[in-house]
Amino acid sequence: MPQQYLTLFILLLAFLTLGWLLIRRGKTGRQTKLSDDLADSEVIHDCLDLLEALQKHRGLGGLQDSAGINQRLAIARHIDQLFQHWPHSHPPPALTDKWPALQRNPADFDAHCQLIEALLTLIEQLEDRLQRRRANFRGIGQACRAVEDLARLRGLCVRAARNRRCPSGLQMQLRFICQRLRSHSPDQQILTLLTHLEQELIDTRHIRLTPGQCFALLTPLIDERLQAIRQEHR
Repeated sequence: MPQQYLTLFILLLAFLTLGWLLIRRGKTGRQTKLSDDLADSEVIHDCLDLLEALQKHRGLGGLQDSAGINQRLAIARHIDQLFQHWPHSHPPPALTDKWPALQRNPADFDAHCQLIEALLTLIEQLEDRLQRRRANFRGIGQACRAVEDLARLRGLCVRAARNRRCPSGLQMQLRFICQRLRSHSPDQQILTLLTHLEQELIDTRHIRLTPGQCFALLTPLIDERLQAIRQEHR
């Protein structure tokens, strides 16, 4: 009889130990997933900061006055800090490898666009991982691409405004972006802005906006859109 009690006690102890291990494993798994989610979330928000900075650096690359150059250099230092303090890991080489060349040649519009495209792709990859468990991150990639249309418009306008009349190549690009913005956004603020740019810069015989005015005209709207993305997807 004592032997039977001992056997039952050992079996009960084994079941309790197994149950404790399973519960602990489940908690560890949930904690790991939560930790991964938090890490991805932090990276996304750093990506938004980097997106804003790179877009401004591209726009300011078309300015040649001392104020524009000083602002661009300050933004470049901020980008360096973002790369140095990237959360939880090193930033992807697809981002860091191209940055030194842009610092040396800040007027290179296309190279900026390539780097920003790599960043947008990273944001979409993070969104795909996060949205399975956190619905509030759904749509962040699309929203960032909409902001990129406005930021690209800013950069092109700054460069066009350095001429007496909008060059035909820039004019084609600007008209294409304006058409896309009109088709994707019913926002009256954007529509009014596009009309103003067409009248004062894109379609006029004599440009009546300076590069600095173009940058100042579009930047508050872009900043507002990025802030809305941060608030919606935090």
